[in-house]
Amino acid sequence: MHTIVFWLFFFFLLSILMVVLVVLFSRHRKQEMFHQERMAALEKGTSIPLGRDPAPWSPRVYLLRGLIWSFTGAALVVALLGIAWSSQRPELPSNAAYQARNLSQNLEIPLDQAQQIVEKDQSAKVNGMPTPVALLGLIPLAVGLAYLVFYYTDDSRKLLAAARPEPPASLG
Repeated sequence: MHTIVFWLFFFFLLSILMVVLVVLFSRHRKQEMFHQERMAALEKGTSIPLGRDPAPWSPRVYLLRGLIWSFTGAALVVALLGIAWSSQRPELPSNAAYQARNLSQNLEIPLDQAQQIVEKDQSAKVNGMPTPVALLGLIPLAVGLAYLVFYYTDDSRKLLAAARPEPPASLG
């Protein structure tokens, strides 16, 4: 069971890495093509093409980032809790009986005492992914909440809203 969880986690991390690498490579190719276009225009003596104008800044960017990070963190907590709870499997009674018998024979102790030792070991043993791993999702959740707190406490958003002209009332 541990190997399945390990391979799922490994595949998940590998797929995230691949997506990030593809995005970075495509961004690099785009900048490289833009550079080649500018250099060709310089060599020919024509006007140099301007880059894309950046979108106007808006405080709503912080709201969007906050929502994305918060929901990603909450989804990560739920997903990791689900994986942890579904990977927890109790030990089979036949395995416990086998371990108790072996322990009794190897240490030359009574079978009742060996069963108590095996039960105590099994109660402390975690089979599967530990539940506290789900706390990792609190990191992006906290980042998102920080963005949302900044968005709702930032004065520039209020100043932009006050400077925006009111739309004319419709006569209807």
